[in-house]
Amino acid sequence: MINNIVISLTSSLLWRVRGGLRFWGYKLPLNKVWFALFYAGAYCYLTYWNLNDYIICSIATFTSYQEYGWGEYIGCLICGDKPSGRSDCPLVDDIIDTLRITINARDIKIGKFTIHIPQINWKLTDHPVLFGWVGLSLRGLLMTFMIGLAFRSVPYMLSGLAMGTVYWIGGQLNKIKDDGKCGWRWAEWLYGFYLGEVLCVIFRP
Repeated sequence: MINNIVISLTSSLLWRVRGGLRFWGYKLPLNKVWFALFYAGAYCYLTYWNLNDYIICSIATFTSYQEYGWGEYIGCLICGDKPSGRSDCPLVDDIIDTLRITINARDIKIGKFTIHIPQINWKLTDHPVLFGWVGLSLRGLLMTFMIGLAFRSVPYMLSGLAMGTVYWIGGQLNKIKDDGKCGWRWAEWLYGFYLGEVLCVIFRP
C-alpha cells in the first residue's frame, strides 16, 4: 500500500516536471525524460526486473507523450478556446475535425398532422469544451495504447481514455485555487497521479 502511494506521488511529480515545473526558477535538465525512466522502473518493480523490458518500456513511454502534442485540446477543454485548426495529433484530428451530425429539413405526416423537422448541422468543432474532451481522451488512448503494447496489457491500453476527464477536473479545481494557467498545472498533477494509480492497480504483485 505504501509502495503504491509512493509510486503514484512520484508519478504525479515527474509528470508535472515533464510539463515544465520550475525549481527556483529553472526547469529540471532533461525534464521530459525523467517520467519515462521512472515509469518503466515502476512497472519492472511491480512485475519483475528485466533490463531488456526496462529499456523497451522507457522508450515506449517517452515516445508515447513526445510523438504528438495535445495543447490544442487542453486549451479548448479547460480554457474554452475555440479550435484554431492547429494540428497537434493528426491521428486524432482526422476524427474530431470531421465529427458532425447533419439532418436535412423534412416534413413528417402522422395522420392529419404534419411535423416539420428543421435542418440540423451539428459540428463538434463548434463546441470547444466537448471538442477538447473528446480530443484529449483519444490522445490519452494513443498514449497508453503505445505504452500498453510494451506492458502487454489491454486494460492498460484503454486507461488513457480518462485523460480528458482528469484534465477537466483540473480545470474545475482552478475555480477553487487559480494555478495561473486555467487549471493546466492542476491537471498535470492529477493525471500524473492517475497514471501511477493505474500502474499499481493493474500490475500490483
